Amino acid sequence: MKIAFLGDVHGCVLHALGAAVMLQARRGIRLDAVIQVGDLGAYPSPERLDESSRRFGRGHPAQGDFMRLLDPPPPFAAGVRLALGQIPPVLFVSGNHEDHPWLAALHDAAAGEVAPVDPLGAYRHVACGNVVETAGQRVAFLGLIEAPGKMDLDEGAYARLMAAEPGSVDILVTHDGPYGMSRDRNGKEQGSPKLTRLIEHLRPRLHVSGHYHHPNGPRRYGPTTSYALALLVQPKVTRWDPEPINPRQQVAAGSVGLFDTGTGAFEYVRDEWLADVRGDALDLAALVRSCAGHGLAGPR
Repeated sequence: MKIAFLGDVHGCVLHALGAAVMLQARRGIRLDAVIQVGDLGAYPSPERLDESSRRFGRGHPAQGDFMRLLDPPPPFAAGVRLALGQIPPVLFVSGNHEDHPWLAALHDAAAGEVAPVDPLGAYRHVACGNVVETAGQRVAFLGLIEAPGKMDLDEGAYARLMAAEPGSVDILVTHDGPYGMSRDRNGKEQGSPKLTRLIEHLRPRLHVSGHYHHPNGPRRYGPTTSYALALLVQPKVTRWDPEPINPRQQVAAGSVGLFDTGTGAFEYVRDEWLADVRGDALDLAALVRSCAGHGLAGPR
């Protein structure tokens, strides 16, 4: 079976669906699951945005697509429905840029470990500390980051996973990454010591994370191979680079991963067609139809 993994989305939910549809079509495969590693950008309204999401969203209209998904106009909804005719709904874990009280309320209403977050059922949030079976794999989810304050790893969720039997999960999905995986611009080591301990305890064959916005891996922790994914849609400009880096708002190489559960092979997707998933106002319906028009897609 095949599982697609998506890096930090930050509201660009149409780009995420489009990338998964294109991956399936261009590779001539069937995706059995799609998993996103947190920072989906799950905010129900503009006033609920955190400051950094509000700041970056000003020049990046597609970051508002998550909120449009909650009350979609007909053309928007049509594109999402077409995509869901090709790929399964996306499972995602909490990042440090989500409305966590709102997500918790959705779980209370659903009375379950997995809660749909939009009326079309495109995205489903997995509460931290839970193990979900998908594509024949036991997948553990732990969101947030190791940091003082409200974004810190959930103690109860972390304890539940640390109490699980080693080898009892096949895949671990986290938002933060293990300690020492990389360094920031000031040379400080990045990552979570707690997640390193969790990986070494659970001993899954695969660990996938995000948060740091660049691909990193493979790294080995005993029997576990660990990968971090890039930001799905890089910003148009950054304060560190005077030149535009992504003016067309296209999906980045290394922001999508593909895992074959049969062979255990994981690869970063760097195909040129990723650049076709682009724009401030992505026409998802046209993108899906273009795949079908070239014999590259078919209904599930």
